[in-house]
Amino acid sequence: MLSSVLDVFRLRQYFDAVTRARQWADGVREDAGLLGDMRRAFLPLPFDRAGPIGHPFPPAEPFELGSLGGRRVAVVATGGSGALASVVGVARALEEAGVVPCAYSLCSGSALFGFPLAAGIAAEEVAAFLLGLRPQDYVDPDWRRLATLVPTAARGFAGMLAGERIEATYRRLLGDTRLGELAVPAYAPIWNVEENRVEYLGPRTHPELPVARAVRMAVALPLFVAPVDLDGFSWCDGGIVDIFPVRPVLDIEAPPDVALAVNGFYPPGFAGEDARGWQDRRASILYVASQVRTCQQAELARVNLERLRQATEVVMIEPVPYEVVSGVGFYRQFLTVRDWAGFMESGRRAAREALAAHARRRPPVRAATGR
Repeated sequence: MLSSVLDVFRLRQYFDAVTRARQWADGVREDAGLLGDMRRAFLPLPFDRAGPIGHPFPPAEPFELGSLGGRRVAVVATGGSGALASVVGVARALEEAGVVPCAYSLCSGSALFGFPLAAGIAAEEVAAFLLGLRPQDYVDPDWRRLATLVPTAARGFAGMLAGERIEATYRRLLGDTRLGELAVPAYAPIWNVEENRVEYLGPRTHPELPVARAVRMAVALPLFVAPVDLDGFSWCDGGIVDIFPVRPVLDIEAPPDVALAVNGFYPPGFAGEDARGWQDRRASILYVASQVRTCQQAELARVNLERLRQATEVVMIEPVPYEVVSGVGFYRQFLTVRDWAGFMESGRRAAREALAAHARRRPPVRAATGR
């Protein structure tokens, strides 16, 4: 028993628990709105009425990509809860440029927004669908399991939400479309609980899997959304390991000419959080805990970004400030769609500006001439 408790590889788990407890305590103390969002999501009342959410995009504004025109562009996005609604804005910008992505590499939250786009649905239609959602359309507390945690000693418990509503809601939009039927190849990492390994859901790996089921699996964050069964195993959100997946666009599909990278989870450039001065803080270990909890994931994201840059041209955008999704912001942006329209327009604007700037820096391709 003592050997198990003191296992060095459990240290990250302990730090994770401490850090999340501190985040929730800070969030409740500093932002009473979190409690309101949780109540509306978990215990909706008849008088709860969401205000109308305006259309996120202005009329289409076509623009030229200059030297990038005609090149294969892939979208590679991190997780990051509702902040990744910005991916819908990225798709809108590409539509305005007349570009159809050659692939999407998604993760966790970005799967909510990217898979419908990959199915060939226009950004405006995807935006209208998502902004019309209510929390009860995708938040389904497993009250029966929660009520029996003590009598059953929590056997089999792995998530507060069942996840079935997420899948049912996306079936309304996507029907029985399979991954192999996507208009644009799209992938997302999932993590195998029993064997502790990551796979990538997509048309080449699981062509018969319904897209709605893939969305549910991609966002099955441990302890928050219950794992999903596939091929006799239990699967969760692979973003807990690979938050910025590049393998799908480099190893599974043909490498693109340009990768439009969307970071909605870590500080710019996948920098770690700045913890300088932690020794002078009260309860210093709490601040060390947050660094230990994210060190491997952040480092893998930086390695993946460098690998992507070695293989192709990378245009990176960070349309939503890191502070919006850090700490309890990660959960708030899932429990309400209130800010999603703003994230969508931020993604559109950031993508247009970054692609235009990259095209200006890149010399035009000269046609070959014979002698």
